[in-house]
Amino acid sequence: MRSLLCILWYKTMGASIRMGKIFCKRSKEDIIMNKTATKVLALCAAAMMTLTACTGNAPATEEEKPSDAASTETKDEATDKKDEDKTADASAVTGKHEITDLVLPKLAQNELTTFNILHSETNEDFEILFNLVEGLLEKDSLDKRHPCVATEWGTEDGGLNWTFKLRNDVKWVDMNGNVKADCVADDFLTALEWTLNFHKNDSIGTSMPCQMIKGAQEYYDYTKGLSKEEAYALTAGEGSKFREMVAVEAPDAYTLHYTCTAEKPYFDSLMSYTTGMPMSQAMIDELGGVDGVRAMNNENMWYNSCYTMTSYLQGNEKVLTKNPEYWDKDCFLFDTVTIRMVESNDVAYQLYQSGEVDYVKLGESMVKTISENPNHEFHDYLVPDVPAAYSNQFHWNYDKHLEDGSEDVNWNKAIANENFRKAMYYGLDLTDFLRRENTLDPLSCQNDTFTCDRLSYTSDGRDYTDLVKEKINLPAEPKVEGNPTRFDPEKGQEYKAKAMEELTAQGVTFPVELDWFVKGGNQQALDMASVLQTVFKNSLGDDFITVKINQYVSSINQEVRTPKLQSVQTSGWGADYSDPENYLTQMVNDSDAAWYATSFENIKDLPEKDYNKEVIAQFTEFTKLVNEAVVITKDMDARYDALATAEAYLLEHALVMPSSTTSSFALSRFNTQGEWAKEKIKNFETCKDGYTYEEMVAIRDARKAK
Repeated sequence: MRSLLCILWYKTMGASIRMGKIFCKRSKEDIIMNKTATKVLALCAAAMMTLTACTGNAPATEEEKPSDAASTETKDEATDKKDEDKTADASAVTGKHEITDLVLPKLAQNELTTFNILHSETNEDFEILFNLVEGLLEKDSLDKRHPCVATEWGTEDGGLNWTFKLRNDVKWVDMNGNVKADCVADDFLTALEWTLNFHKNDSIGTSMPCQMIKGAQEYYDYTKGLSKEEAYALTAGEGSKFREMVAVEAPDAYTLHYTCTAEKPYFDSLMSYTTGMPMSQAMIDELGGVDGVRAMNNENMWYNSCYTMTSYLQGNEKVLTKNPEYWDKDCFLFDTVTIRMVESNDVAYQLYQSGEVDYVKLGESMVKTISENPNHEFHDYLVPDVPAAYSNQFHWNYDKHLEDGSEDVNWNKAIANENFRKAMYYGLDLTDFLRRENTLDPLSCQNDTFTCDRLSYTSDGRDYTDLVKEKINLPAEPKVEGNPTRFDPEKGQEYKAKAMEELTAQGVTFPVELDWFVKGGNQQALDMASVLQTVFKNSLGDDFITVKINQYVSSINQEVRTPKLQSVQTSGWGADYSDPENYLTQMVNDSDAAWYATSFENIKDLPEKDYNKEVIAQFTEFTKLVNEAVVITKDMDARYDALATAEAYLLEHALVMPSSTTSSFALSRFNTQGEWAKEKIKNFETCKDGYTYEEMVAIRDARKAK
């Protein structure tokens, strides 16, 4: 087992937060200080094996040859010498950088769909494009914001007006690293105009700026009413309709000012994504206008981030090369990042085994195969995968219908009963359900809050979800070691008995049938449903609830949710911006935009029948608590406390039931638990031999303890 001396730690950049002045200001030394050595690309959950930041001991593409005929150096010795030279160069940057060229696998089905970062809303594209174009801010792996093109930023009035100060050394370059222009404030106005222009960007990426930036919705509506030719002719230049309508200003080349539609204390969390990305009007002009940008590729686009894409073979391979003009001179970048398209995770595993790629996400069967064989070559090298900022929940359908369109009265009466819901909330032992996500450490992906962790932090650095856990009196440790923390079989049986007594008096027949839907032909989903069947039976008994597994053909929305046939459905949510509001407003009963309330729970227009009165009153109270909390903008600690109170109310009445977070396993030569950002292949810490389980868990636990 290798020594843990390979694990290096770095201090994080601090933020100076003070009211009435620009905050998050850093000195130049702070900005370029040595950052922790692992920035990890956002791994897409479930269906794909995304590559995030892998480090690679890639095989050389050319043979190393002696410099002259008299040399006695062998090919292997020359290769080793080259690697040593690269490592020596890298050692000037704090961190463990054993690998200087990186090879990542990516599923062929997740091929890049555009080279225009403004024209995408998918992680599959962002995994690549964030390395080519970067915006005002960047996030670390805990979703905390840090300087990028902007060096300092803040608000003086609770989030109504925001000012960003830009660095003056960011360059636009071509594919070969030749400087094209400075990246300046006007480029961010050009990009926002492009995004909000209906005919230029097809409504992609408009949701958040339209909600938050004053005049953005009006400008979008204005362009939608124009002809394509009229809309194409618009720019964000001086005297433009954009500047007249949208409350964004560039008072000088390195200052940006935004006015929001209302106080938005989380507005800056948008600025590491497309809302905060730039586009140069000079590039648009060079490419011949809008159609040229729509058709642009790696050879003619402009870059301002860590890498340029020097080679692109669709469906085969793409090569990112270190940008020589990148502003962060003290960060560690790989010389090249090669992304290999693969047909499946099985192929990726074979390539990792042969040393041709440097990361592979493992499925349940492969994890079992490796973990159960102590002689397997990778037995000690199974590591926790990159944490995903998602919260998954069980969502009850409070207005369930039968296939003939009539109301499923038996289910609706049952689910409207708080004791019935609490019997499941406390009484279900979800360990085997969680084991489907993580067969070795199922409890590592248990979830006890509606909001995901690492989303928001109090002024003293506490995770917002800790406030929620305190308010619901969640025990620090499970009642029985090895059980989920929330699981309390005594409470479950107590609530079961109360529910059966109350509901029998209302005419409900037992066992209550729970309809669960899976897509036909999806064996993994069917297996999961079968596990859930057993969980319900073993935890609460088949005299209480029976799970019926149903199948749909292609669209769960059209075939199941719209006709309201499901009793329960699991779903996950990843925040659009860094505030709990983004989660909780999906459950309120006074808004058509509340996705969960309208599409899953069907609570907004729930029929006012006698058995629904209590649950309607509970959702109304929850909505009131949320609405009172979101208007608190000047005291963020008070805001988070009020939102936590609302979330605790949601959970205390079991109006929704948290289920899991993503927590899987991988084989990796980069530090999957590293401290820095997950969106760029930057400052990665690497080990040529791959990290062991003990090393990675030690890193993870040390981070949690900080």
